[in-house]
Amino acid sequence: AVDCAFDNNQQGMFVWAKVSDQWKDGYELSDYLLYNAQVFLTPGGIFGNAGNLYVRISLCQDVALFEKALEQIQSVNITA
Repeated sequence: AVDCAFDNNQQGMFVWAKVSDQWKDGYELSDYLLYNAQVFLTPGGIFGNAGNLYVRISLCQDVALFEKALEQIQSVNITA
């Protein structure tokens, strides 16, 4: 829905997803989704400059919450 790329072989409690060229950085995507879909994805840049083009998604929630977040993201027009 937000055109991010991630490695299917990642393991752990988080997914690091690279933002598409549509977005300046993870901060811009995170802000857009927060204000337009009421969904927060952590901008990777808060962990250092190497994370600027990423968002970090915690996997520590019930599937139902992820489904609701996806519905909210899909309900907004994704444009930078």
